[in-house]
Amino acid sequence: MTCVRRFRGGGEPAFVVDGKPASIPLRDLPAVARKLVAHFADHVAPCSLRPGDSLRGDVTDVTVRCLRIAIHLLDAGELPSDADLAELRSSAAQWARAGFRLEYMLRIYHEGIRLGWELVTDRAGEGDIESVAAASRLWMALLERVTVAATTGFVAELDAIKRERDVAAQELVTALISGQDAAAVARRSGLELADGYTVLGLALARHPDARNPHVRQDVVARRTLRRVEVELEAACEGRQLSLLGPEGGTVLLAGARSDEAITMLRERIEVVAGVPVTIVLVHSTVSEVPVGAQQAHELLDLVRQLGRPAGVYRMQDLALEYQLTRPGPAREYLARVLEPLDETPELVETLETHIAHDLSRQLTARTLHVHANTVDYRLKRIAQLTGFDPTRPSGLRQLQAAIVARRLEGIVAEQTTGLTIL
Repeated sequence: MTCVRRFRGGGEPAFVVDGKPASIPLRDLPAVARKLVAHFADHVAPCSLRPGDSLRGDVTDVTVRCLRIAIHLLDAGELPSDADLAELRSSAAQWARAGFRLEYMLRIYHEGIRLGWELVTDRAGEGDIESVAAASRLWMALLERVTVAATTGFVAELDAIKRERDVAAQELVTALISGQDAAAVARRSGLELADGYTVLGLALARHPDARNPHVRQDVVARRTLRRVEVELEAACEGRQLSLLGPEGGTVLLAGARSDEAITMLRERIEVVAGVPVTIVLVHSTVSEVPVGAQQAHELLDLVRQLGRPAGVYRMQDLALEYQLTRPGPAREYLARVLEPLDETPELVETLETHIAHDLSRQLTARTLHVHANTVDYRLKRIAQLTGFDPTRPSGLRQLQAAIVARRLEGIVAEQTTGLTIL
């Protein structure tokens, strides 16, 4: 196939090398294209441009198109038209849809233009300096326009693909959490439905910037959320399903993920978000996802109500506390166990501090700024008043449960009072 050339007025080419049109080395389009594509396959994208692959044919077509543009530039001294660039954008979009990597595409364009320039200037001598210098300025402009056009088309298509996937993922995660027919949604959207999921309840603390009166809180929240979403996308390679808002939300990860993996994920999210992050994980089959999501968020609420630090929690970490959230006579009884200490708040403080420090007398005394003997006296006094000895396992279990029950009863009372006032 030959290229139709349009020389400048008078039939003279815009650029001459060795007394001949500079475009001559590029005019045998099939041969030059084969040589360039073979180079791309060997040195740029060996896994994507194997002989016989459909993408190799697409790359060959684009290479021929670019050679025609280059020939026209050298013969007419004109940069590619808007129509030429539109074709390059369209081709780049097709490569993005086919899963071709952006770095490969950019290297192909850069390598092609570099090798083309070597072919053009290989015959140049001392008398061609002025012509080569002038042509090189246009050649650099060609590189810029081709790169911008191809990148624009590629990235725009990636954005469209992501929007399509986001909509499909939102439909699937909504179906999973609400107990709808997730299999039908997955088939319709083209997404893969896992056999089971690790359900994550995720809570984001308030960003410090939100307390700045000169900064809009909603802007801070959106930025934080965006950083979290980007990090989740990178960490999970785009396979996560999530429903997130400024305060957190629900994330579904296919399969059973280890505690260590979730801990690493939490740490990554916390770094980019710049706020404490709490995650509760629950392993669920597809049919159990609605219950698992509800349970994860109930546990998240419990972590917040009990003032636990940010971290990763499972049901086994909060089983006693979770059970005590269920109202009934047992919780009411446990909440009354500490009533004899109401007149001596220092005893309650000592008990809570002693438990928090894993029953270490020295740490408890240091935290309360008292002598260790004082701690011993207070623990004995607690045993006398409540009937449960905090130095014995049986008594300690009852007192721990009583502390949790009393705190939960207090939260319920506050909520009830608030509703009454309203």
